[in-house]
Amino acid sequence: MSNKPLPPNPRPRNGEGGARGMVANTMCVFATMCGIAAAPPPVIEVRQQIEARANLDTSEIRLSGEVRLTLSVEGPGPLSVTPSKPVVEKGNWRVRETGLPVREVLPSGREKWSQVYRLSPLIFGKTAVPLGPLQVTAGSQPEITIEWDDKNTAAIHVIEPKVAASVDSLRPPTDLEHVPLPPETERTTSPWRFAIVPGLLIVAITLLALARRKRKPILPRDAAWAMTELDSETLTPERCALVLRQFLAFQFAIPAEMRTTPELADDLRAMGKLEQSRIADWQGLLEECDVARFSGTSAFILGLTERAKALVSQTTNSVVASTPS
Repeated sequence: MSNKPLPPNPRPRNGEGGARGMVANTMCVFATMCGIAAAPPPVIEVRQQIEARANLDTSEIRLSGEVRLTLSVEGPGPLSVTPSKPVVEKGNWRVRETGLPVREVLPSGREKWSQVYRLSPLIFGKTAVPLGPLQVTAGSQPEITIEWDDKNTAAIHVIEPKVAASVDSLRPPTDLEHVPLPPETERTTSPWRFAIVPGLLIVAITLLALARRKRKPILPRDAAWAMTELDSETLTPERCALVLRQFLAFQFAIPAEMRTTPELADDLRAMGKLEQSRIADWQGLLEECDVARFSGTSAFILGLTERAKALVSQTTNSVVASTPS
């Protein structure tokens, strides 16, 4: 045997062993996470020269999470794809579109259509994602329907959250806390309390009396009323035009106050109860009233009043003469 001494064992440098351990632990955790949230294999359907593909980005989520669904179709251009509404047939998922569909131009005259959705689970457990059919038109081929095979339907495992026990939840049901009593307050009787009931009775009687008051009857807007209003000393062009329009509304049952002067003349012509010359006189008089009203001039009121009274009288006589006995 050799008498040479054995070489000393190499020792790791300061911090070298701890760094290697941290890297190894991080890689283990990352690998575990990747294994839990691994994406399921894509679902592929091929029809003629058209390939449809559905991808889910994860196979396990919580009830509050989301899974990303990507639908893509590749085929000869021009390519048109119409997904079903809703894209997921069963009601176990809430579906939202993340944006508009994307169309890409590929070599050899082919195109690719893709659409991204976000699915939110509504129940716990292993939940399938059944996809609705796609209506595809590619190139010069007729429209075809691509239906997904039920055997290849992907499923997502929705994790039920674990509720940790708290100190409050572990307390016995008989452990009741005593609620402190409210402080006692001295009750005083207000003298106004005895006056509330008589006051309410007085208000009720007053309201009843006001409701039973006879309303002032509305006078008919006939020729006699119009003559009385036109004889007023405070008559203005605006009031004169209003009186004439109310007279026409009462006489012919037309909404004269809601019509412009040309529209009112057209309504009178359509009724056929007045002569054309009489309708022209009405239109001219109302237009002069409008001009005097908007100009702020009151000097024409005397002339407008006499013409208005004469026209009201003539119109009344014409209507009475044209009414069959």
